[in-house]
Amino acid sequence: MSPWSGAAREAGGGMGAFVALVAGIVGVSAWCAVVLIRRGRRGATENADGLLVEQAARLRAQQMRSEGRGFRAHPHGRPGSGPRRH
Repeated sequence: MSPWSGAAREAGGGMGAFVALVAGIVGVSAWCAVVLIRRGRRGATENADGLLVEQAARLRAQQMRSEGRGFRAHPHGRPGSGPRRH
């Protein structure tokens, strides 16, 4: 046996672990992409609770627009809510 056989075996084991790690990351990324694509194709919310939440959000947005409290009026949040600069 050569004195380098142990070092070569360790390097191969490290490389195998690296390949397994990369394969795991790729697998998780592919799974997330599939879930997001399927979720995007569904369209509108399917249950009553989701519809109520969407309706409330739409009403809040409409009220904010009519009151002039949209993003353009206060792009960094409500007046006085952020850090004050002196």
